[in-house]
Amino acid sequence: GASRGRRIALLNDIVGVSYGEAVVLQRYVEKPLLLDGLKFDLRLYVLVTSFNPLEAFLYTEGFGRFASEPYTLDPGKLGDLYVH
Repeated sequence: GASRGRRIALLNDIVGVSYGEAVVLQRYVEKPLLLDGLKFDLRLYVLVTSFNPLEAFLYTEGFGRFASEPYTLDPGKLGDLYVH
């Protein structure tokens, strides 16, 4: 499997998704909360073992990521790993 951002792709349309393999999809938030103009995210991991009835386990560890460049929606900066 991929990790640390490998094989991540930005898509403008869901038709670009390949359904022949397991993938993780997430929606990009255009107006995220910012800390001093910098984007951040908190990662929490949940294992769902049943949907009916719902049974889920929250892992005790997670992590935070913080950008080092100011957030912008400039199309030229979409690939800049230090912004997004």
